[in-house]
Amino acid sequence: MTEILDQIRQRFGAEWQHVQRPDLLQIGVDAKKVVPLLTWLKEHTPFVQLTHLSAVDWIEEGQFQLTYLLTDPTAHVSLMVCARIDRDAAEAESVSALWPQAVTYEQEINEMFGIRFPGSPRQGVPFILEGWDDIPPMRRDFDTVAYMNTRHPPRPGRKHTDPRAYVGQVFGERGFLHDD
Repeated sequence: MTEILDQIRQRFGAEWQHVQRPDLLQIGVDAKKVVPLLTWLKEHTPFVQLTHLSAVDWIEEGQFQLTYLLTDPTAHVSLMVCARIDRDAAEAESVSALWPQAVTYEQEINEMFGIRFPGSPRQGVPFILEGWDDIPPMRRDFDTVAYMNTRHPPRPGRKHTDPRAYVGQVFGERGFLHDD
């Protein structure tokens, strides 16, 4: 894996790397280099399988992170390729031409985070949230409580418990939810 990492650095300028486990390496690259890198990995290395594609909302930094998990099915090792994109202009190049299953991942990320993948089939087609009329629910600025309160009025006899107070009451620990 060291040889592949050296070639990634030379060809694509990996910005950072992190060894999660002996069988899982994580690298960060510029978003414009993701598709060329993934194409090169699929064509010239054993990392031929797209196992997963996910997104993380780094709202404080005004970015989304896309993480492509590639696997070498023979050696049972994985490589996470991470790239950050602007949150306000959330768009990334589709990898559906490389891996057809990426269409489903891209459709879900489009619906849940609002990240567009131009050229990917099924963009904008309801996947999970039929009739959704609010901001995408996995964005960190989506207010779940406000959404529920406007669409589902409180029922008589139901008591609201603040989650932080409940955790403190049950576990008797301050800082359990990283608020110390």
